[in-house]
Amino acid sequence: MHTHTIITIGDNTLKANLAITPRNLGSLRLPGYCPRCMKYILNLKFHAPFDHFGAAIFGDAQKSQEAVLGYFLKRDGCLPKEFSPFCDCTVRANFPKHWSTFSYVHDSGVTLYGAPDEIFERKDGTLCVVDLKTAHCKGNKDPFHKQYECQVVGYAAIAEGLGLGEVTLGGLMYWEAQVGEVQEDPGGHYKGGKLRMPFTPKTVEIKIDYKILDPAIKEFKRVWNARTLPEGRPGCDDCKKLDLLFAIDEEFQLHDRLVFDAIQDCSHRHALISSDFDRRQRRRNALIDIA
Repeated sequence: MHTHTIITIGDNTLKANLAITPRNLGSLRLPGYCPRCMKYILNLKFHAPFDHFGAAIFGDAQKSQEAVLGYFLKRDGCLPKEFSPFCDCTVRANFPKHWSTFSYVHDSGVTLYGAPDEIFERKDGTLCVVDLKTAHCKGNKDPFHKQYECQVVGYAAIAEGLGLGEVTLGGLMYWEAQVGEVQEDPGGHYKGGKLRMPFTPKTVEIKIDYKILDPAIKEFKRVWNARTLPEGRPGCDDCKKLDLLFAIDEEFQLHDRLVFDAIQDCSHRHALISSDFDRRQRRRNALIDIA
């Protein structure tokens, strides 16, 4: 059964499934986690404003990495030694590739869903979940390691929940761009009108321990069900930016009120009233749309 959260906006009462991706769930495990910011981002369904990051190049890189892994699996039935501890992976597992179908209702009632990069079958018949990262490997010292750990374990939970098999191994596969090699020999890496950037794989094993999901899920439910805005983390930079954004908006509204009080022209006053009404109406519609 899905857990439902009641959302009330004005006279409208709506039901929403309590669902989250393992990656977003993992953000609650980061050192900089802030309950106040999380409350806002949950209600925005993780679509933060002004977020226009272009990740097309990372998608292209991932397709190239998948092609290399597929080549070795098809040719050798395993991965080369530099991919240890994933060398005993023999073939890609058959699993739902879209986030809407790769989902599972956790024992907590929260639906976990997403789109894992790779799920392999191992020689012993069990499964291995791997997430690809086009970045330099910092191992356990990576500031996002706890989030990535939750991401891999969450995908493993979904895989087992769907009955795909037992997941006995998980990990991260970093592909590090060797910029130094290009800088030392640019001519050797640019031929035929093409820049050839070498990437070196490095791996980090993730222990499949489903208990690490429980505290994050508990906090996710607490924040989501909170009737009032939770207190922010002391010193949170995002909270400061939010406060500044709200302050700027209040300044514009105050300016309009001062202008309204200062002028006598009816048409100008009517324009200010209409502008204020439209702004409030957009916000009401936005709340209804997001719900």
